[in-house]
Amino acid sequence: MVDDVACDHERARRRRGSRGVGVRRAGALQAVADDLTSRGASAWLLSAVLLGFYFGLYLPAETALLLTTLGKGVWLLGAVIAAVTVAVHAGYARRDGTLVALDEAALGAKVFALSMATAGLSAWFAKVLDPAEHQGRHLLLSPGVSWSTPTLVALLGGALAVGLYGVARVLRARGDTGAMLREATWSLVAAQLAGVTLAYGTHLFDPGHAPAAGDHSLRAFGSLLYLALDSRWTLYGLLYTCAVSAGGLFVLGRYLHNRYQVARTLVVIGVQASFGFSVPVLLKLFAQPEYYLSYFWPLKIDAFYPDNILRDPAPFVLWSFLGSLLLVPLMGIFFGKRWYCSWVCGCGGLANTAGEPFRHLSQKGEAAWRFEQASIYTVLGLAVVTTVLVGLSALVGPHSALTGVWWSGHGDVSQWRVDGALHSGTLVTVAGKARYYYGLVVVAVLSGAIGVGLYPLGGTRQWCRNFCPMAALLGLIQKVGRYRIRVKEDMCISCGLCTQYCEMGIDVRSYAQSNETFVRASCVGCGMCAEVCPRGVLSLEQRWPGATTRPTALVQLRLRK
Repeated sequence: MVDDVACDHERARRRRGSRGVGVRRAGALQAVADDLTSRGASAWLLSAVLLGFYFGLYLPAETALLLTTLGKGVWLLGAVIAAVTVAVHAGYARRDGTLVALDEAALGAKVFALSMATAGLSAWFAKVLDPAEHQGRHLLLSPGVSWSTPTLVALLGGALAVGLYGVARVLRARGDTGAMLREATWSLVAAQLAGVTLAYGTHLFDPGHAPAAGDHSLRAFGSLLYLALDSRWTLYGLLYTCAVSAGGLFVLGRYLHNRYQVARTLVVIGVQASFGFSVPVLLKLFAQPEYYLSYFWPLKIDAFYPDNILRDPAPFVLWSFLGSLLLVPLMGIFFGKRWYCSWVCGCGGLANTAGEPFRHLSQKGEAAWRFEQASIYTVLGLAVVTTVLVGLSALVGPHSALTGVWWSGHGDVSQWRVDGALHSGTLVTVAGKARYYYGLVVVAVLSGAIGVGLYPLGGTRQWCRNFCPMAALLGLIQKVGRYRIRVKEDMCISCGLCTQYCEMGIDVRSYAQSNETFVRASCVGCGMCAEVCPRGVLSLEQRWPGATTRPTALVQLRLRK
C-alpha cells in the first residue's frame, strides 16, 4: 500500500512537471493528447497517415501495382491482416488468461480500418510525391505551378494561428524555463509549416532560370539550392529534420533538469540537421554523390556494395570502412551501443524526440523479448549474407562491376564464370534479388513503414528493438564491453516506473529489486530509467565486469534531481 501511494505521488508530480508551473492545457487539447498517447482513435488515425506516407514514399511503384492487381480484393487483404493480427493477439491473451471476445472483435475492426486507410493514403501519397518534369525541372509537389490559393491560405493561415497560439502559451509560462521551451514547440512547428509551404507550394525561392556556366552569384547559388531540394527524398529529409528538431525542443523543456538528457538531445538534433540533412544536400548541390556520414554498415548496408565503392569519392569510402570496422566496435566496447543508438543515429533520434510521448507503449514481457531475439539477429544475418553475395557477384567475369541502385551487371551474364562448373549469371541473379528484397522488406517496410508508422500503437524503437542490424551488432559488442546500469542496493521501492518507461521493453525493476547491476544487449542507454526513478536507484556508467570501484564516466553526465 505504501508503495502504491508513493507511485501515485510520483506520477502526479511528473504530470504537474510536464505541464509547467501555472500552465494548464485546454480541456479539448488535453483530451486529444491523452487519446493520442493511449492508443485511442486519434492514435490509429495518425498511424494510418504515417504508414500511408512511408509506403507512398518508399514503394510507390509496388504500392500502385499491388492495389491495381488486387482491385476490390484489397478488402480481402485487409480482412486477412486483421484476422492474423487477432489470432496472434488472442493466442497471447489466452495464455495469459486475459482473453475477452469483445476486445478481440474490436481489435479486428480497428486493424481492418487501419489497413484500408493505409491502402488509400499510400496511393495518394505516391501520387503527390511523384515529381513530374516541367520545363526541364522536377518540381514538388505540383509540377511547375503553385498550389491552389485555398490550399495556400489554409496552410499559411493555420501556421500563423498555431504560431500565435504558441507565443501566447510561452507568455503564460513565463518564470518556468522548461515550460517555456515546451510551449515554444508550437511556434517552431508553425515556422516549419510556413517554410515548407513557401518553398514547395509557391516556388517563392525559385530564381526562375538555371544559372549560367561560371556564375558564382548568390542568385546562382539559390538556383542550385532550389534544384537540390527538389526531390521526394530531400523533402522527406527536411520533414524528418523538422520532426527531430521540434520534438527535441519539447524534450529539452521536459528534461531541462537532467544534463544527460539535455546533452544527448542537443547532439541528436545537431547530427540530424548537419550529417543527416545539410551535408547530403550540399553534396548534391555540388554534383557529388549524396553521403550520410552518420550511418555505417550494416545499417547502411550499401556502404560495402562494390558499385557504391567505385562511385563514391575516396574519403567517403575510407570513412565507411574505418567507421564500420574500427570506430563502431571500439566505441561499442567502451561506451556500449548508446554512443550510436541514442546520440548519433537518426532512427533513435526521431524515437527520442518526436516519438517521446509514445515511449511507454513499448511491449513488455517474455513473448516480446523472444520475438526480438529471433527477429533482430535474423535481419543481421540477412545483412551479412546480402553483403557477401553482392560483393562476390561483382568480382566475377570480365565486366564485374554492378551498376544501379539495386540491379544489374554489364555484359552477357551467361559468359561469366565463378569456376568451371558454375555460371556466374546465377550468382548475379541471386545477389540482385537479395539486394532488391532486402531493400524492399528491411529498408522500406521494417525501417520506414513499421519502424515509424507504429509509434502511436506500439511505442517507439520498433525498428531499433526488433529489426535493426546495427543495434544487433552493437548489442553483441555491448555484452562484453564496459557499459553497465548500476543498481544501488536495497533502495528500490518497486514502483515500476523504470520498466514502464523503458522503450526497449526491459524489465528494469526486476534487476533493481534483486540489487543486480546489469547490462542487456537491447539497452540503448537513453537514461530514462534513471530519470523516472523517484529514489535515484539507477545510473549509467562504464565499468568492466567484476570491477569493484566506480570509474570516471566520460559520457554519462551526473543526473541532477
